[in-house]
Amino acid sequence: MVFDKVVIGAGILVVAALLTWLILWFFFSRQKGTAGTLENGVQAATVTVKGGYSPSVITMAPGTPIELTFDRQETGECTSHVVFSDLGLDAMLPGNQVTHVKLPPLAPGEYPFACGMNMVHGLLRVGSPEADGSADGTQSASESGSGDPVSSTSAVKSVGAATPTAGYSAADAIRNEEQEAVERCHEIKDTTRLFVIALVLTLPVFLTSMTNMLVMGLIPMWMVNPWLQALLITPVMFYCGWPIHRVGWPALVHRSPDMNSLVALGATAAYLYSLVVCVAPGIMPEGSREPYFESVGVVIALVLLGRLLEAKAREGTGQAVQSLIKLRPRKALLVDEETVAKGPQAWENLANLREVATDDLAQGNLLVIKAGERIPTDGVVLAGSGQVDESMITGESKPVSRGEGQPLTGATILLKGNLVMRVTQVGGDTVLSQIVSLVARAQATKAPVQQLADRIARIFVPVVMVIAVWTFAIWMAFGPQPALAHAVITAVSVLIIACPCALGLATPLSVTAATGLGASKGVLVTSAKALERARNIRTVVFDKTGTITRGVIDADSRLDSPSYEGDPVKEGSAEAVVALRRAGIRTVMLSGDKAEVAARIASEVGIDTVIAQVRPDGKAYWIKRLQDERDAQAKAQSSSGRRGSQGLIAMVGDGINDAPALAQADLGIAIGTGTDVAMQSADVTLMSGDLRGVVRIINLSRATMRNIGENLMWAFGYNVIGIPLAAGLLYPLTGWLLSPMIAGLAMALSSLCLVLNANRLRHAEIRQDSIGHPGGGDESGSKAASQSGLVAGNEPQVIVDDRSDLVTPNGAASQSGMTGSNTHHNKENPMDMNMSDKAAAKGAATATDPVCGMSVTVNDEAINREYQGKTYYFCGERCAENFMKAPEVFLSK
Repeated sequence: MVFDKVVIGAGILVVAALLTWLILWFFFSRQKGTAGTLENGVQAATVTVKGGYSPSVITMAPGTPIELTFDRQETGECTSHVVFSDLGLDAMLPGNQVTHVKLPPLAPGEYPFACGMNMVHGLLRVGSPEADGSADGTQSASESGSGDPVSSTSAVKSVGAATPTAGYSAADAIRNEEQEAVERCHEIKDTTRLFVIALVLTLPVFLTSMTNMLVMGLIPMWMVNPWLQALLITPVMFYCGWPIHRVGWPALVHRSPDMNSLVALGATAAYLYSLVVCVAPGIMPEGSREPYFESVGVVIALVLLGRLLEAKAREGTGQAVQSLIKLRPRKALLVDEETVAKGPQAWENLANLREVATDDLAQGNLLVIKAGERIPTDGVVLAGSGQVDESMITGESKPVSRGEGQPLTGATILLKGNLVMRVTQVGGDTVLSQIVSLVARAQATKAPVQQLADRIARIFVPVVMVIAVWTFAIWMAFGPQPALAHAVITAVSVLIIACPCALGLATPLSVTAATGLGASKGVLVTSAKALERARNIRTVVFDKTGTITRGVIDADSRLDSPSYEGDPVKEGSAEAVVALRRAGIRTVMLSGDKAEVAARIASEVGIDTVIAQVRPDGKAYWIKRLQDERDAQAKAQSSSGRRGSQGLIAMVGDGINDAPALAQADLGIAIGTGTDVAMQSADVTLMSGDLRGVVRIINLSRATMRNIGENLMWAFGYNVIGIPLAAGLLYPLTGWLLSPMIAGLAMALSSLCLVLNANRLRHAEIRQDSIGHPGGGDESGSKAASQSGLVAGNEPQVIVDDRSDLVTPNGAASQSGMTGSNTHHNKENPMDMNMSDKAAAKGAATATDPVCGMSVTVNDEAINREYQGKTYYFCGERCAENFMKAPEVFLSK
């Protein structure tokens, strides 16, 4: 008898080992990419979206534009977006429609894409095609047998343009938000209906089963008849649970399983087990003849409830952007030139005005704005004056005065006065549209902290399936009687309690809420990476004119030689510097003024170090010098066994002239100027121009990372604790097994907890007067201040830039006596990018980096990007990335 049990147990373990190998092979063997078709100079491929991406791996050749057609054959929020995080592209995929996503020629490499909930994954592989058996990476339409993938009855939408980031326009962002709101509304309505049906059919089964379990004989036997339970739960399983099965099973087939796959597996296993108990109970061992229909119904009902609550809660994370979109007035009052020429009595008369739709406005139109109305679009004041509330754009509550010739921003409110404006920007070119577009692109990127969670999430579901297999096997082989019942309960509980969504959503939800909050405060962050890195700023470099000061030219200045000696300091500049210094952050000011003028301004605002007489093309040089000093100090501390509190160097500038320095800095912060919000060479834009926004971005970064840390801790902790409990870890000590119903409840609540926690960011207080806690700053910052030797006085250290021969922003300081290396050493690509004498002697080809102005040697190893058919070369990846954000900005310099 014992021998038989040993043999049976060994056989079960062997089968479990075989199933483990099959699962790992199926999910982790290399997937062969499907090559795109080449037609009319464009590589194309069709991806079916139904519980996953099919094909999930697509191979394309470098150097040729790409068009991906996403044929979405389902609804629901999970796959309602496709996100190319490396390209900053987030495309809305309406349910049961076809969407075209256009990409520019891409450099060799792998470009992953995923659904908006970061659970369904695909890969665009650009480069060497040999591994996929194709000679040139593409194949003809006839060879692939694809033909035209777009049905004549399908609704088609296109997104994308010449560059990945530019491809996601403001109009796309606004349209996507509106479509997403409609689809989410439908999903909430459908899920509510399915949940109510599941609840009505499951509740009788659950109540009678639980009552009969607690008090035997109290419930009539016909009410606990397995066939009656099967009759009630079968519609729950196949009708109410259809959204789960429709996504979960195809995801398994596509080798991209998600939470729906685990629930579908667990519910199906419990349902089939219960059905066998109904049909042929005799084949089950004694003690294993009780059905689990109530568990099936409760699990599906709870999953639907979790989806419903999560869908409603997720609306909040993007509410800031949605509220910005809703600010757009739908109507405007049009007036003609002749009426305006007659004066206020004429253009203030409603009889002379014509109401038109805002979407129908064109540049040059004249509009009348009355007190209390929102300004329909961007423009300039032509007649009249008033007080304007721009807080929804800049984050500043103080109204501003606007008179003839001064700019107006769409969606702001005219508080007092009546005026006539001339339209200068409409549609996607307006400030509001650009803000929405920038925020949407930021939300399409991933923070580096998410990388670990993503790697785990990709292997999570197969690992859970393996754990479920071994849980079943161990209980069957070695567990007490009824072994089969225990094995089924524990294996199903393991499948149902696991929540890979928690891992995938941990960062994106917080980033979405944080970028929206920042936008509402006038702080625009262009990427999740910048949002994460801002908390590590330890040095802030300010441009003087137009950044710390107002940029007012002296009255006696000459046009060819303007001076700014009397340029007044901006409101808030001194407060920002004080807050930064209190937190232990070093402050540096770059100025083209004479030393005494620059020192006076620096002393007035409390700057630590001022570098005076800096040439216009020398700002990037000084950023590089500061970075070199920091790196050298960190290396010295590391070699001596000490840990270097060095951090990042941020540059704050006010325009295109500062673009090279903004790009060179670890974090570039641009000052917005109302209508000039397209400073995409920077990582952050401060819409109001108030330097206290620098304090805000640091506090926003810290609050976001704290929130992300909480989410990750919950996601990892929940799964690490929940799965062993579901497998029966406590049974030897307590005799307690986790019910699949409890597992389903825990799983349904897990993602909801993350959504609710991320929503807390919407109400976070992002201070602009201090960094850290309200009580007086940040303890770690104060410690850093004392260690770095920063003093409380206002007398700055003054350095005069007396170089007489500045060839490039990174060139030699021939007469300054400074000891910096003349070679640019980029941390991402440590090569000598400057044109050395040796290279020049050999006649090596060179090009100028359009971002920082450095001379780059053109060879096979040089970093380059294609734009509008032309190749541009860069000193490092950072300059290349910034160029692709806004090529026109740099090419127009």
